[in-house]
Amino acid sequence: MPNANQLVRSFLWHSGLGRKVAAKYWQNKEEGTGFNYIHRQKIDVFSGIPVRFEDELYSKFIKADSERWRFQEEYVLEIDDVLLEPERLLGTRPNRELVEQTVVYKGDRQYPYILNHLMRPKQPTELPVAIWYDGSATRNYYHHFVDALSSLQQLERSNLPKSTPLLITRKMYEQSFFQYLYKRSAFLQGLNWYVVENEEWVHVGKLYKLQSAHFSPDTWRAMRTMYELPDTKPWRKVFLSRDKQKYGRYLANEVEAIAVMQKHGFEVVYAEHLTMEEQVQLFQETEYLVALHGAGLIQQFFMNYDHGHIIEIMPSNYLQPLYYWQAYAAGMRYYDVVVGGDMREGKEYWVDVPRLEAAVVRMLQNTHTGRVYGLTQLN
Repeated sequence: MPNANQLVRSFLWHSGLGRKVAAKYWQNKEEGTGFNYIHRQKIDVFSGIPVRFEDELYSKFIKADSERWRFQEEYVLEIDDVLLEPERLLGTRPNRELVEQTVVYKGDRQYPYILNHLMRPKQPTELPVAIWYDGSATRNYYHHFVDALSSLQQLERSNLPKSTPLLITRKMYEQSFFQYLYKRSAFLQGLNWYVVENEEWVHVGKLYKLQSAHFSPDTWRAMRTMYELPDTKPWRKVFLSRDKQKYGRYLANEVEAIAVMQKHGFEVVYAEHLTMEEQVQLFQETEYLVALHGAGLIQQFFMNYDHGHIIEIMPSNYLQPLYYWQAYAAGMRYYDVVVGGDMREGKEYWVDVPRLEAAVVRMLQNTHTGRVYGLTQLN
């Protein structure tokens, strides 16, 4: 049962009042006194990325968005005198400064809870030095890769001892995404993880925040190495749908789409019905993947890139570049997209089944020996 504090907090946040008050109370800070970049540079990650697809709407979208995010930043940042709250490791400094680099979710804006901050313990845990690994990124499979795990690529540039604590909340540490990797990775097991308990506030004299260029090939290669995956020759054809009882963004005409996919030898899978181990095995064995846009598609990460073929389906009013960017950065063998109709109320949308089938046939019959992204064939 939620306590009175949680109920008040929930009301303030959902009403919008809490966000307005928090925005005025906290002063966002990302540079200046107490912020020292040990390493910082911008990487050109999308120069020459293919932007020609069958769907003209998507072609225009991906061209504009790839240009917008073409240069991505990597850095090692040292921040003095940071207090971290226990729930999301949001960092604050004196004079109500909120350390912007500790805010993971910027769309649904995160702020420390003011009442919790004012009523915090007088004696937090004191650490002279620590690395900020994960605030609340690992609650989402996509952000586990892009905002948390990717950052470890910068450890060497930090020149910090291997014994330096890496801060992660108890909830994120126990998340299945993290535990699956931790139990299999000698690299992760060799690091000094400091698990921040649910009510534990931590004050760090010098806090280090690491960030890699999110969609550079080097970033994805480094993460792939951490998983120590076996070399698997894929063979399965998989249609990855979404359970409409659990999620939005599902196909209104799923029955018709499934019939066409099965006609071409595809099995229908709902990743949310599988264990972590089963999901990883599924993607390692998948050669041809047709998937609805959603966090499950991040697991193309586990596919054999030299053989992996992917078609992503998405609604026309919810165009997203993320999984194409991932496929391109990883060097996936084949990627294409089918844009459906408008999504209604954040839930269902239709896909033109003949158009989907044409894309599937085009993928299955492709004989180009290089890599294929939409209408572009690379050597």
